[in-house]
Amino acid sequence: MRHRPGTVGVRGHRRPLVRAARERRGVVLVFFALFLVATFGLFAVIADLGIARLTQQQMQASADVAALEGLAGRDAVVDDTGASDAARREAASLLATLVFDEDLDPATANQRFALGAGPILETGVGGVDDPAGGVLTSSGPWIPSPATNVLANAASGDLVAGTFTALDPANPGRVDWHVEASNYARADFTTDPQGTAFLARLRRTRVDAPLDRVPGESTAAPTLPFLFGLGSALSASDPGTYDPRRDGITVRATAIADARRAMIVGLARPGLPGLAPLATDASDGSVRWMSVEEGSWSALPAGGAFSVSLDASGTISGSFDGQAVGGSQALGGLLTSAPVSLPSSPSVELDGIVFAAVHAVDPATAGLRVRGFVALEITAAAIEAGPTLQLTGTKLGQTIAPANASAQRMRAVDLDFASPPPAGPQLLAPVLAR
Repeated sequence: MRHRPGTVGVRGHRRPLVRAARERRGVVLVFFALFLVATFGLFAVIADLGIARLTQQQMQASADVAALEGLAGRDAVVDDTGASDAARREAASLLATLVFDEDLDPATANQRFALGAGPILETGVGGVDDPAGGVLTSSGPWIPSPATNVLANAASGDLVAGTFTALDPANPGRVDWHVEASNYARADFTTDPQGTAFLARLRRTRVDAPLDRVPGESTAAPTLPFLFGLGSALSASDPGTYDPRRDGITVRATAIADARRAMIVGLARPGLPGLAPLATDASDGSVRWMSVEEGSWSALPAGGAFSVSLDASGTISGSFDGQAVGGSQALGGLLTSAPVSLPSSPSVELDGIVFAAVHAVDPATAGLRVRGFVALEITAAAIEAGPTLQLTGTKLGQTIAPANASAQRMRAVDLDFASPPPAGPQLLAPVLAR
């Protein structure tokens, strides 16, 4: 049989080419299979860690408000006996729960949005941490209810009162200053039942963690079990050591609220302490509130009594030689003493704890400059013939405002905060420090 020229050469070269193509396809399939396995593993990590990250953010939101509420309630009057440490801890615990309540009513069930600090996932055998396994089922979201920790004020508790130090005094550049140890000890936080800081902690940890489920002190939800990661190639560790496949993912959230100098406060309202209204300006009707002169007020000891009188000329005289200043609720413009219109009866806000401004005379303009804020307790207020407003009360020590005060400075407010604060106890406002 006769072949056409060149046919044998072409056919001779096709066989190696086909073989090479088949080999390349085999290599591609092997690499694709490996890539697929790696991709599924990456997706598993993203899904599991994503759920853990979302849970931590939800827990952090709850811890933040609990810390602020616990600190704000330190000096709040809750009954005739004064401030109650138990009451503020109960309020902090309740607020941590209400973060996930749809209608802010604990008596009703959350059925529409199922809010919570991550899901509670259990198995059909013995729970999340059961090595025997089982089918994972969801029992709904975790609704935290922190323990008050009121008796022990244990450092490992859910709610802890104490003092916060922002930087290491011996080494301000220390990088591990804010690290929390496995036993919950912190270098930046010292327990103190009446300290000017408050710590709130939520956690999802293993059932055998000894400090996490102490009755009255600490609470914890189960860990977050691996979902997609259960099918990964992670090897199980020896019993007694942490194994994420068996023990789940530990999630914690800690917030610390600290008390800082109040930079602005609002006017008092019924049931809400604030700047105590005394009268209105006779010319423009602006509110005149309590303000005390810096030097005379600092000379009065904490707990000392005062008695003052405001007359129609706008001058306050008394044991601390104060003056009335006027302006907007935001302290926009300060006024010197001027005629005022006294009410027929004292304002209802002039009863109990109120806030007052501390002022000094500006030597350049002879005007009044607000230097800060303090807390005082009005024990009696009456309008007498003259007419005059008669006030008696007590100077309070360092006080944390339960509400209506902020440590955030506002540029629109004309306050003399550039110089050091006035001597003596100050009004403080809670802020998140960590």
